[in-house]
Amino acid sequence: MHVEVAQSGSISRAAEAVDLSISAASRYLILPEARLGVPLVRRTTRNHYLTQAGAEFHRRCKSILADLGEAEAIIKEAVVRASGVLRVTASLSFCMLHIAPMLPDFTARYPDSTADVIAANRYYDIIENGVDIAIRTKVFEADSNITIRRLAATRRILAASPSYIEKPMDRRAFRRSWRGTNCSTTTSPTIPAN
Repeated sequence: MHVEVAQSGSISRAAEAVDLSISAASRYLILPEARLGVPLVRRTTRNHYLTQAGAEFHRRCKSILADLGEAEAIIKEAVVRASGVLRVTASLSFCMLHIAPMLPDFTARYPDSTADVIAANRYYDIIENGVDIAIRTKVFEADSNITIRRLAATRRILAASPSYIEKPMDRRAFRRSWRGTNCSTTTSPTIPAN
């Protein structure tokens, strides 16, 4: 408030500039004077003038506000202007169907960024491999080091050729063939008893 009053020369114009009532602006103007124990502004019926201490306080406050504005601008620019490497991992099929088609748009929109896509049908350790985004199609255990968000629901379909189904197989042989797939045990089908 001190800077606004010093620049406008009027508490009513300063209050209007920061969208405060005149009484609230007056209270904010008095606070630093009370805290410092020295008058910063001389008030007349028509204008407000800075005292010597007020002029020094104004100079320093203006500098601090300029530094704050510069810091905010730098952070906003860094957030808005993405740069660096974005490491993404997902299954091969998900990468081919969903991620690969988006890469040209990503590169055009964020020219200072590159996407490092790890397409694999295995689950990489996110932290250990420096992965920024991991898209999973399984129930994932909560980890305090990562943020997990559900993107969509998926369904799994167990499919086999007719010749595979017709082939006689006991429970153990079926489980051995099932373990080779990329499905968790929670999605294992019910195996009929022989």
